[in-house]
Amino acid sequence: MERGELSALLVVLRMHAVEHSDDDLVRRVVRGDSAAFGLLVERHTQVVYRIVRRMSSDQAEAEAITQEAFLRAWEGLKRSKNVAAFLPWLIRIAVNAARDVWKKARPLDFADLPGEEVQQLADSAKGPEQIVDEDELLGRLAEAVQALPLAYRMVIALRYEAEMSYEQMSEVLGLPLNTVRTRLHRAKSRLKGALEGVA
Repeated sequence: MERGELSALLVVLRMHAVEHSDDDLVRRVVRGDSAAFGLLVERHTQVVYRIVRRMSSDQAEAEAITQEAFLRAWEGLKRSKNVAAFLPWLIRIAVNAARDVWKKARPLDFADLPGEEVQQLADSAKGPEQIVDEDELLGRLAEAVQALPLAYRMVIALRYEAEMSYEQMSEVLGLPLNTVRTRLHRAKSRLKGALEGVA
């Protein structure tokens, strides 16, 4: 096979992945198509990782939990024939996998420093002073999020990393809608207080 043919096949594979909805891919996985599950993993790894990373104490833990979530999803799809919406279902699995890890683990380390996330958010077109100010603010915000209780970090991650609606968050966390709203409101109030206290 020549390099040009391989490139063309890769383009077709990427287009194929975009063409199929999660529901189509889930149906294929249930019928035994492991390649379809690979497409689901490729499509959703980043969002699951970002959510788990926001809740976890370090990068290695977040990677392990993300991998565990996909393993559980693979097993779950083989047993279940009825997955209504794949991504919320997968995020629920990831949240539960994280809870399982944290039940067994030591107390969370809240001293996690914001690393690459802050640098990626900086706009290179801005002046150096503005970039430093924004980096400093984002760093304080990341530290404040890590200092929140786990229940509050979860709602922040689901709302702002996964961009979930309150209804989706309620379903994923298994909590009443008003509880989700209350937790998010309290989390944002604590973050505002933490940032104003440092300013």
